[in-house]
Amino acid sequence: MRFTYLPDEETIVMSTNVKTKKYDMLEQGNTGVALLIHDFAEGSAKDGDDVASNLTGEYSITLNGKCSVVRDVVLAEKYRAAHLKNNPEYPQFIAGEDIAILLVDVVMARICNINDEVIKWNVGDSSPSS
Repeated sequence: MRFTYLPDEETIVMSTNVKTKKYDMLEQGNTGVALLIHDFAEGSAKDGDDVASNLTGEYSITLNGKCSVVRDVVLAEKYRAAHLKNNPEYPQFIAGEDIAILLVDVVMARICNINDEVIKWNVGDSSPSS
């Protein structure tokens, strides 16, 4: 699943079809989510992509947070535009009548390196802990 991180708002934007189980679960009030993110190095770098060329393949990060459906049409289109800009090769999963825009507010994270060393982080922590 593709995502977009908006550092100015400290939020993650995602999208899903309204006919998915994910959307049904959100509608039922199950807003707790876990996102697993890897920094895969092989085959991920695009020509001229500084971020992708710096990936090492050393880390997996589990983000835990609260997910909400953006119901305000104007806000949804703002986030949809940002998400499309970040993922231009995947418009079929971002734009369309049946595609909902989701926001994830991260509350904690676990960062695991290739040596299975884990660092835990919580919103409000001044420094991560192991």
